[in-house]
Amino acid sequence: MSLRGWRILLICWMAMIFLISSHLLANTASFDSTGLLFGSINYVARKMAHVAEYAILAYLWFRSLWSRREGFRRAVFWSLVLSVLYAVTDEFHQSMVPERLGVWTDVLFDAAGALLACALLVYSRYHAAGGLRLILLGPLGDTVPTEGETA
Repeated sequence: MSLRGWRILLICWMAMIFLISSHLLANTASFDSTGLLFGSINYVARKMAHVAEYAILAYLWFRSLWSRREGFRRAVFWSLVLSVLYAVTDEFHQSMVPERLGVWTDVLFDAAGALLACALLVYSRYHAAGGLRLILLGPLGDTVPTEGETA
């Protein structure tokens, strides 16, 4: 997929996060409504959803930024930073929605997801076998890291 395609996916994912945080889906995304679905593991399920949501966001940021001109480590760094900044703005947005709460601890779970994705990217670049590297990094993953890129 081209950088343009990754960027379209990124924008769609960010829009989905915004929509989930908005007034439109407040009733279906509330703690009480998910409690009916998840029961006693509701809290854990909700926090793991934060981790997964922002791991995907960081990955999409990475694939949208990394090119032959953009260094691998720089793309990973900005993927993490931009994902965490989006988490902060998402919680701020939720604090303005009457049916939702903006909770700063959710930013920690979001950041953990983004960090997990970035760690997996670094692992796949420098330590993983060709198959995992190719799946996560695409065609550029087949290139040998330069001397300045060693782990």
